[in-house]
Amino acid sequence: MRPAIFFDCDGVLNEEPGGHGVLGPNDIRLIPGAGKALRTAREAGYLAIIVTNRAQVAKGFVTLAGLETIFERLRELLARDGGIIDAIYFCPHHPERTPGGAPEFQIVCECRKPGTLLLRRAIADFDIDVGRSALIGDSLRDIGAGRAMGLTSYGVQTGFACRDVERYPDRAPPEPDRMFADVGEAVAFCVAHPWKYGQAGQPD
Repeated sequence: MRPAIFFDCDGVLNEEPGGHGVLGPNDIRLIPGAGKALRTAREAGYLAIIVTNRAQVAKGFVTLAGLETIFERLRELLARDGGIIDAIYFCPHHPERTPGGAPEFQIVCECRKPGTLLLRRAIADFDIDVGRSALIGDSLRDIGAGRAMGLTSYGVQTGFACRDVERYPDRAPPEPDRMFADVGEAVAFCVAHPWKYGQAGQPD
């Protein structure tokens, strides 16, 4: 079994554009140091896996083919600094029925974070050791999904900076295990403190 670091996409690896989000390849603007962070993770033996909500598909702003061009651009930009992504798992769904959307994707699902289906699929596909793995996100939905799977879950100050408490009006929001300035700082901590992922007998 291998450890992995799960990354959210917008707000973690690339800038959160606001509005309807990333709608095309030209909307991708990397967070400084994101490619290097991925390279650091993989050189330390971690799989680098993206788990991302893509409601733009359900809302009719992006097709599945268009989404692939967005991901291809992201891979290209990250690879310039040696950042290689092992896999991308995405949710194209959204529960709201909106005019002009794609009805087949306007459903309630288990993969839209904080749902855990994306993580469960990745863990099964790659035989991932959850106890030695972590998730890095900028949204409390990311943190909620990670915590539900027993993953150490870190927040970053980029993107939503885990301030989206309005998503939890009826219950206490999940809390990140730690907050970091950005993805580079978060990955550096993961690599420097592997005992945080359940290696018994190591210092806290």
